[in-house]
Amino acid sequence: MFSFSKKTTVKLNLILDIKSSVVRGTLFLIKPAEIPYIVWTNTVEIPYKSGSDSAYLLNEAIKAVKKVAVEAHFYIHSVHLHEEIPKNISVIHMVLSSPWITSQARTINQKFNIDTKISRSHIHDMIQAERAKLISTDGLLVGIEEKIFDVRLNGYSVHKWEGNFAKTLETSFAISMASKRVTKGFVEACKEAGLHGARIDFHSSLLLQHIGLSKSLNIQDPYVLVHAHGELTDIVAANSQSCCVLFGSYPVGVGTIIRSLSSNLKISDLTADSTLTLYETKQLDQLHGASDIKAIVDATSSWTEGLSNILSVIPSNHQPLRAFISAHYHDGLFREIFNLAHPDIKIEMLPHDKVMDLVRFEPLVEKLTTTIFYITAVQILETF
Repeated sequence: MFSFSKKTTVKLNLILDIKSSVVRGTLFLIKPAEIPYIVWTNTVEIPYKSGSDSAYLLNEAIKAVKKVAVEAHFYIHSVHLHEEIPKNISVIHMVLSSPWITSQARTINQKFNIDTKISRSHIHDMIQAERAKLISTDGLLVGIEEKIFDVRLNGYSVHKWEGNFAKTLETSFAISMASKRVTKGFVEACKEAGLHGARIDFHSSLLLQHIGLSKSLNIQDPYVLVHAHGELTDIVAANSQSCCVLFGSYPVGVGTIIRSLSSNLKISDLTADSTLTLYETKQLDQLHGASDIKAIVDATSSWTEGLSNILSVIPSNHQPLRAFISAHYHDGLFREIFNLAHPDIKIEMLPHDKVMDLVRFEPLVEKLTTTIFYITAVQILETF
């Protein structure tokens, strides 16, 4: 049972991890001087429909967001809960993957005639001007998140740059954008579910995973983080200073591969899913499973092709030496096919064991590395 003092401010936050095929909800408590405490998790699928358009997909995603939000609201107000859990959510973090978001890495600079005292307003104005260029004039997109990675004064990276004097200012950052229709739909779904009064922040899943990964590991080599989910795969490339240099996405994910394998072998999606498990656990061999292995190679070829296309446009001075695979299902499969396509890059899974101590868990909740990265990253962003 929780034993929080009434004099201590305890905040309850909700993460809505909105991917191409599922919405995952996570409620976690924030208490001063303690690590975050995950108390509840829930997942609702976004149903796939062959031949459907973007309007159908968005409508189903909004329904899934509302279902998760309703369950979170019910959990908070359940008579079975401990009284110390706040009955209101402080912040709802909506974490978006493709197709709900697009992110870009940017480096911009400004020159001054004389030594100029650098302030936060200089950085803010530069980023806002760049955001205005990226957002279409028709008003359909909205900038939802920026993250500064590096500030260089007179050509040198400076950690404590505010108040220093310089003639040249250069900033490397990432900016994320989303459709106003998408963000409005997700916000209204939360309100309809009864979640009123909470601040709502939108985030990029890739960006939060990158920040969480950089916080957890001392990575000195250029790397890529590959996030494979239901219908898409998102990729971010970073240099050795953990500065994002490229974001990419392509429409092939684990659900796409399962349906392709199902079609190739004329089996159900469930059986195809099981066949992939046998393959990644080395239970298929060329003697007894040759046809299955060939079908899997064919089904995954479009994934490796999309991967290679994105890797080919990464600047030569940032070519990755390491790759981290972020996939909730069949992560072993993606590791295997990545390694076959690019054996020169060291493939790694997200460091599950190294991040488990960053949070506490209520019994029976889902323990996902990506969720821990999200919580770590949003706390870092809020202290900037």
